[in-house]
Amino acid sequence: MNPDDIINTYKEKLGEPPSLETVERERGETLKKVSRAQVLARLKDRIVAAYQILSDVSRGRRKVPASKVALLAGGLAYLALPFDLVCDAIPVAGLLDDGIVLAWIFSQCADLFKDDEHDAR
Repeated sequence: MNPDDIINTYKEKLGEPPSLETVERERGETLKKVSRAQVLARLKDRIVAAYQILSDVSRGRRKVPASKVALLAGGLAYLALPFDLVCDAIPVAGLLDDGIVLAWIFSQCADLFKDDEHDAR
Protein backbone atom coordinates (compact mmCIF):
# COMPACT_ATOMS: atom_id res chain seq x y z
CA MET A 1 0.00 0.00 0.00
CA ASN A 2 1.48 3.35 -0.99
CA PRO A 3 1.39 6.48 1.22
CA ASP A 4 -1.36 8.14 -0.84
CA ASP A 5 -3.64 5.13 -0.30
CA ILE A 6 -3.00 5.29 3.45
CA ILE A 7 -3.76 9.04 3.54
CA ASN A 8 -6.94 8.57 1.50
CA THR A 9 -8.07 5.73 3.76
CA TYR A 10 -7.69 7.94 6.85
CA LYS A 11 -9.43 10.86 5.13
CA GLU A 12 -12.38 8.60 4.36
CA LYS A 13 -12.56 7.45 7.98
CA LEU A 14 -11.89 10.80 9.66
CA GLY A 15 -13.27 13.21 7.09
CA GLU A 16 -11.66 16.47 6.07
CA PRO A 17 -9.63 18.31 8.67
CA PRO A 18 -11.49 21.16 10.42
CA SER A 19 -10.99 24.72 9.26
CA LEU A 20 -8.84 27.13 11.25
CA GLU A 21 -11.98 29.06 12.26
CA THR A 22 -13.54 25.87 13.63
CA VAL A 23 -10.40 25.03 15.60
CA GLU A 24 -10.24 28.57 17.07
CA ARG A 25 -13.94 28.53 18.01
CA GLU A 26 -13.64 25.12 19.70
CA ARG A 27 -10.48 26.28 21.48
CA GLY A 28 -12.35 29.29 22.87
CA GLU A 29 -15.25 27.13 24.04
CA THR A 30 -12.86 24.68 25.70
CA LEU A 31 -11.06 27.52 27.51
CA LYS A 32 -14.41 28.80 28.82
CA LYS A 33 -15.29 25.33 30.13
CA VAL A 34 -11.89 24.98 31.81
CA SER A 35 -12.26 28.41 33.37
CA ARG A 36 -15.70 27.50 34.75
CA ALA A 37 -14.32 24.24 36.12
CA GLN A 38 -11.50 26.11 37.86
CA VAL A 39 -13.96 28.53 39.45
CA LEU A 40 -16.09 25.65 40.70
CA ALA A 41 -13.01 23.85 42.03
CA ARG A 42 -11.95 26.98 43.96
CA LEU A 43 -15.48 27.35 45.35
CA LYS A 44 -15.47 23.71 46.46
CA ASP A 45 -12.06 24.21 48.11
CA ARG A 46 -13.39 27.25 49.98
CA ILE A 47 -16.46 25.34 51.16
CA VAL A 48 -14.24 22.56 52.53
CA ALA A 49 -11.92 25.13 54.13
CA ALA A 50 -14.88 26.94 55.73
CA TYR A 51 -16.08 23.68 57.24
CA GLN A 52 -12.56 23.00 58.53
CA ILE A 53 -12.31 26.48 60.04
CA LEU A 54 -15.63 26.03 61.84
CA SER A 55 -14.55 22.60 63.03
CA ASP A 56 -11.30 24.04 64.42
CA VAL A 57 -13.18 26.86 66.16
CA SER A 58 -15.64 24.44 67.77
CA ARG A 59 -12.75 22.31 69.10
CA GLY A 60 -10.88 25.35 70.45
CA ARG A 61 -7.96 24.94 68.03
CA ARG A 62 -8.48 28.32 66.45
CA LYS A 63 -9.65 31.79 67.44
CA VAL A 64 -11.92 33.52 64.93
CA PRO A 65 -14.09 36.60 65.48
CA ALA A 66 -17.70 35.69 66.21
CA SER A 67 -18.93 37.75 63.24
CA LYS A 68 -16.87 35.64 60.83
CA VAL A 69 -17.94 32.41 62.49
CA ALA A 70 -21.56 33.51 62.02
CA LEU A 71 -20.92 34.38 58.36
CA LEU A 72 -19.26 31.05 57.60
CA ALA A 73 -21.88 29.03 59.48
CA GLY A 74 -24.66 30.99 57.81
CA GLY A 75 -23.11 30.48 54.39
CA LEU A 76 -22.78 26.74 54.82
CA ALA A 77 -26.33 26.56 56.17
CA TYR A 78 -27.58 28.61 53.22
CA LEU A 79 -25.91 26.14 50.88
CA ALA A 80 -27.26 23.07 52.67
CA LEU A 81 -30.80 24.16 53.51
CA PRO A 82 -33.57 24.25 50.91
CA PHE A 83 -34.62 27.81 51.85
CA ASP A 84 -33.01 30.18 49.34
CA LEU A 85 -33.65 33.48 47.63
CA VAL A 86 -34.11 31.49 44.42
CA CYS A 87 -35.33 27.90 44.61
CA ASP A 88 -32.59 25.36 43.78
CA ALA A 89 -35.08 23.50 41.55
CA ILE A 90 -34.85 26.35 39.02
CA PRO A 91 -32.05 25.39 36.62
CA VAL A 92 -28.92 27.57 36.75
CA ALA A 93 -30.52 30.44 38.71
CA GLY A 94 -31.10 28.25 41.75
CA LEU A 95 -27.44 27.35 42.08
CA LEU A 96 -26.20 30.73 40.90
CA ASP A 97 -27.71 32.52 43.90
CA ASP A 98 -25.96 30.04 46.23
CA GLY A 99 -22.67 30.73 44.48
CA ILE A 100 -23.12 34.50 44.69
CA VAL A 101 -24.00 34.41 48.38
CA LEU A 102 -21.06 32.11 49.17
CA ALA A 103 -18.65 34.22 47.08
CA TRP A 104 -19.68 37.32 49.03
CA ILE A 105 -19.32 35.55 52.38
CA PHE A 106 -15.94 34.11 51.42
CA SER A 107 -14.76 37.55 50.30
CA GLN A 108 -15.70 38.91 53.74
CA CYS A 109 -13.66 36.14 55.37
CA ALA A 110 -10.74 36.19 52.90
CA ASP A 111 -8.15 36.66 55.66
CA LEU A 112 -9.19 33.31 57.21
CA PHE A 113 -8.63 31.48 53.94
CA LYS A 114 -5.22 33.05 53.41
CA ASP A 115 -4.12 31.54 56.73
CA ASP A 116 -5.30 28.10 55.55
CA GLU A 117 -3.50 28.43 52.20
CA HIS A 118 -0.22 29.18 53.99
CA ASP A 119 -0.72 26.21 56.35
CA ALA A 120 -1.35 23.85 53.41
CA ARG A 121 2.01 24.69 51.83
